Amino acid sequence: QLQSPLEPFLVEKLVGKDKSSDASVSYGRLQSLFSGIQMFASLLFGHILDKFGVRVGFTLNFLACAATYYLLSITSSMTMLYMSKIPGIGMAGFLCAQTAVSQLTRAGPERVQALGRLTSAYTVGGILGPYLGGLLGGQGDYFLGAKLAMLGSLVAAACCLMLPVDHMDVPSIELQNVSEKTAKVELPWIQRMMMVIRVAGFLSGVKLITSTANSMASATQNLILKNQLGFAEADLGFFMSAQFAFGAVANAVLLAPIAKLMGSVLQNVVRHCVLAMAALYALQSLLNSELLPIGLPPTAQKGSFISLALGLAIFQYSLSTSITAENTQRVREDMKGTLIGMEHCIFSAARVATPAIGIGVLNAYGMGGLYATCSSIFVGTFLLWTVTVERFLPNLPPSDVKDR
Repeated sequence: QLQSPLEPFLVEKLVGKDKSSDASVSYGRLQSLFSGIQMFASLLFGHILDKFGVRVGFTLNFLACAATYYLLSITSSMTMLYMSKIPGIGMAGFLCAQTAVSQLTRAGPERVQALGRLTSAYTVGGILGPYLGGLLGGQGDYFLGAKLAMLGSLVAAACCLMLPVDHMDVPSIELQNVSEKTAKVELPWIQRMMMVIRVAGFLSGVKLITSTANSMASATQNLILKNQLGFAEADLGFFMSAQFAFGAVANAVLLAPIAKLMGSVLQNVVRHCVLAMAALYALQSLLNSELLPIGLPPTAQKGSFISLALGLAIFQYSLSTSITAENTQRVREDMKGTLIGMEHCIFSAARVATPAIGIGVLNAYGMGGLYATCSSIFVGTFLLWTVTVERFLPNLPPSDVKDR
């Protein structure tokens, strides 16, 4: 997170400030490369977690992080910057943490609250990292943050040695007998994925579709803040920190009470999040459209953009966490790593092509066209949900939820 607000500035430095359009394209390609690597890595990592446990997964993750940050710290060209993304094949720390939490908690409110708190813990780094990275980059050194992150990753890898050796021995994971456990672990990888798709495919499809819109928005957000709204390095870092903080509040404070208020029916939470994000993207499009005679002053435009972006962050985190919590109720205990690996693969797959698409839409139709596109994707998802949910997403019997 230390490097995230500096990346568009680093790309501009390496490409050349007089080639702003080329820098935007290169920035989009950089994000697409990392997402493509993560797409395949997530599937592999889910299987590793189910077979070898979270200690092995966390260790591999932090070693890969250290390799990435080392290459980034010595980057002197766009080629080296692209190469720094290759170790990302092993960067799956949040996947490891989500798998551990889903295996150690019971389905229902307990798991929702735990996943929400996990995301909140993750966003602590998202709050402090961009803010500190923006301050460091504002002094002109775009590589100090990468060096610090490399050292932190090596320390974290060493700390992983203190984790339990075998996550499958935790008492809260209930298997009928040893032979059943062995049979489950030995299932072929493809067969495990097909079993997960049968029970969790509908919500995973919802996550894929909505992730395309969110990816288009997130891939262009830093460029909009930098180019259209005039943010400097420190400003961009502070905004990203605030956005993470709002997401943390949504997961730690709001998600569990909302789910309880709705009778702990996570399907309703997902549906309402989709509808809310469709409305907020539509409002963002309206306020920033070049075709409508609204003409907000620069200060008002900046304030409205930031407010809506923070609001979208709240619902985006809640949507993602609710889908994960609901899906983990539908798969067997020993397949949760495979499930969450597939969810992360879906998220990465949505980010392979969409950064370039989002930047293209932004360049061609402006902010109004970009956010209108995002809103239409969410509207379409809501309509699809309304028509097909009863057929493809049956309610779980209360006994199934409790047993899992």
